[in-house]
Amino acid sequence: MNIQEFLSANLDSKILAAVGAGVVLGSAGVVAISTLKNKTSSFSTRSSHPKWGAFDARKSYCINHSNIADTPELAELRELTSQHKMGVMEATPDVGQFLVLLMKLLKAKNIVEVGSFTGVSLLRMAQELPVDGKAFALDTDQSYVDIGKPVMNKAGLLNKIDYRIAPALDSLVKLKEEGYTGKIDLCFIDADKGNYPNYYKLCLELVRPGGIIVFDNSLYGNRILTDTTSEPVCKIHEANEKAVVDNRVTSLLLPMGDGCLVLRKNDE
Repeated sequence: MNIQEFLSANLDSKILAAVGAGVVLGSAGVVAISTLKNKTSSFSTRSSHPKWGAFDARKSYCINHSNIADTPELAELRELTSQHKMGVMEATPDVGQFLVLLMKLLKAKNIVEVGSFTGVSLLRMAQELPVDGKAFALDTDQSYVDIGKPVMNKAGLLNKIDYRIAPALDSLVKLKEEGYTGKIDLCFIDADKGNYPNYYKLCLELVRPGGIIVFDNSLYGNRILTDTTSEPVCKIHEANEKAVVDNRVTSLLLPMGDGCLVLRKNDE
């Protein structure tokens, strides 16, 4: 299922037609897509979140002119994830495509995902790994991993994935102890937001010079625009603010998905 088919399957047809025609509603220029086909009750969590529930004409055009392609296994896992009560946690397809692009640019061999959930982004990245590549998938909930594992097996990727079921901070420290400091090409962080400053510190130590760290949810449903003091928004804001002044990295905060803070570790 490609992105156009995914949108067609999950968005109300009248709203989809309006977006496709470039109709822009409201003073902010946003087409509010709050009516998702209620195939399952899980979609209600997505419909209320800005990253899934609002597309303007510009974003729709950008997504439709990106060659985002799902393998059968990826389409299956996305469908399973969309039916999960916590399906809103999945990174949006444009973020997934961005990760694929980074994997290709970096020729990544060793990667870390902090907060793998069911593994949609993990599957996208693992597909780009070389035969001897390794993806360290960090999560605290075995039940999430169990949803994606059979699909990973079907895709022939299990030999490239090292699942670590433990608090992510502990797993990151363990990777350092195992000798991966300065050897990771790409880190994707999509876990508990209250630990973003801690993940920033540890992942920057693990990533090689020229490597990339990507934080998802860096706009946190746009709440960060009006609130930078409450938990966990303050911790996301702290990481965003640190990236502005940190001379060890080159940073860019992108307004894709729910906001992606991208850090490139500068050459030594």
